[in-house]
Amino acid sequence: MKKWNVSNEKGFTLVELVIVMAVIAVILSVVIPNLRGMQAESQLTKAEGELNTLKTAITSYWRNNSNAYPTNIVADLVNASPQIIPASLQDPFNTASGTYGYESGNDTDFGDYFVVYTKGPKADTTTISWDGTNNRITYTGGGRVVSNAPVVKN
Repeated sequence: MKKWNVSNEKGFTLVELVIVMAVIAVILSVVIPNLRGMQAESQLTKAEGELNTLKTAITSYWRNNSNAYPTNIVADLVNASPQIIPASLQDPFNTASGTYGYESGNDTDFGDYFVVYTKGPKADTTTISWDGTNNRITYTGGGRVVSNAPVVKN
């Protein structure tokens, strides 16, 4: 009968493997949520930069088109003469069919105004309105809003 000599074999025991897997699971449970948070933060930073670009582009359009704001920020800014932006800017939060939200209007006291916005990572910026009493844009939620008028988050 052959005897097995276990003490001379090399390798890991099942207990050692389970401990290593548990440590890896704990590390991943801490790291993955932080990575998701950093991704949302980077997308928000990108959106802020592009919103400021669009604000400048809309102001340029207004100056070159008889003091009129664009009706469609994708078509009007890309097809303007002179061209203001080379291509549509894509909202990382897919606010309005992939592009940023846009509204324009007129107030008798303030005049023409525009608003460009993203709903943000939680898609909770839905209440964007003109406050005619204070001549400003108000909004709620975690998105970002830019305008030629003052903007106040409620």
